[in-house]
Amino acid sequence: MSRILQLKLIFLGLIVLLLPNLSPASPSPGLKIIAIVLSKTCPLPDGPDMSIDSPNSILKSMSNPDCPKHGDNQLVQTAIANQGSAAKQVGVEIKIKVNSEELKTKRHRKVYTIQAGDTARVLHEIALENTGRYQISVRVWDAKFKRILVNTTPGDERYFFIASPQDVEVAKTQLASGVVVSGKRIISPLKFDPPDLRWESVQILPKHALRGEKLRLRLNLMNAGGDIVRDIAAKIQYYNVKQPMRKSVIAMPSTRVMAPGEVITFDLEYILPDDQLLGNYQIIATVDPENDIEELKENNNIAKSNVIKLSDIKLLLPTDKFSFEENGLFLFQWDSLAFSEFKIQVGVDEKFEDSGSYFDLPQGNRWIADKELVPLAGELPGMAMGLMRAKAKNQLYWRVIGRQASGQQAISGINRFSITPVSSDSS
Repeated sequence: MSRILQLKLIFLGLIVLLLPNLSPASPSPGLKIIAIVLSKTCPLPDGPDMSIDSPNSILKSMSNPDCPKHGDNQLVQTAIANQGSAAKQVGVEIKIKVNSEELKTKRHRKVYTIQAGDTARVLHEIALENTGRYQISVRVWDAKFKRILVNTTPGDERYFFIASPQDVEVAKTQLASGVVVSGKRIISPLKFDPPDLRWESVQILPKHALRGEKLRLRLNLMNAGGDIVRDIAAKIQYYNVKQPMRKSVIAMPSTRVMAPGEVITFDLEYILPDDQLLGNYQIIATVDPENDIEELKENNNIAKSNVIKLSDIKLLLPTDKFSFEENGLFLFQWDSLAFSEFKIQVGVDEKFEDSGSYFDLPQGNRWIADKELVPLAGELPGMAMGLMRAKAKNQLYWRVIGRQASGQQAISGINRFSITPVSSDSS
């Protein structure tokens, strides 16, 4: 191992404990994914909802030694902490996706024993043989890789981008004006005179928010023109997608000056009002809302975020289309800020309209204060599989009902799941 690589690994080990906690609520108390660290990063947008549409950034990435490139090796390090009182044997998986497609040949899967109060640091090296957007995530399984114990929280995966020769050519073309003559592009220099303000990205997390939960907004504003611009105002609003004309202002950020090619990042936090309607929302960002600045382009000053779902109860586990093993562990988890008592409903009716096609857990008039439920022996899979046989169905659905002390109730969305029966020859 080269001296440079050794120093880089020591550096990764020092900073890993300073990074944010990436672990969601876990069915296995005490296990946490502390961090995912990359040996090569790059100042290209690296969030799940960010688009890489800056030709300047792509071209700079080709000469920046800190940016990963085609043919390089990328080192990935993750740290798994056992904060429990006993040693745990777990399977650690590092997943690699390129352009949303998993590269199973490059993933890492290995069993580790983590002593109580200790941290296991797992290193994995990837040969960057593909171009495009890479996504790195981590899963912690039981020792037989049958059940997920901890998963990287959506939005906390690590991303980086490897530009292809075609990406570079497109970026060069975007930085020049030209006309197409007989199928060939004749490039002429772009006159970088006036400024040009545009949003590179508008990212909102979480995608599924609870009423009363804090939204995190990250917006990248770029001056893609050729002149300095001063006193830039922006307006950030939100609206229900069913009521697009009723917009409400979140913030009015501003910046004093932007040089050509400069990117300014606004990091904002906001909690939607308690009386806000449940449903789907979007964030809309407008730079220079009063049109006070003369720009190269005036029609690219507005950008919208991904759709955000606002509800009172959020389903966590099992995720949609999850499959349980008949003789495995059945665990249901959800989250809510507005309600304190819960019960789940499981059935074969995807709309829960037929009372004879679903049942409650816990049964009868009982409610629970926890936000997770492990069914009693005999409740699942027995009741669920009996219901499937009686109704000639092979798909199950579940939802959560929340109740306040006042008696007010709310119902979550619906997720699908299935049960894989034990084969007849296994005993």
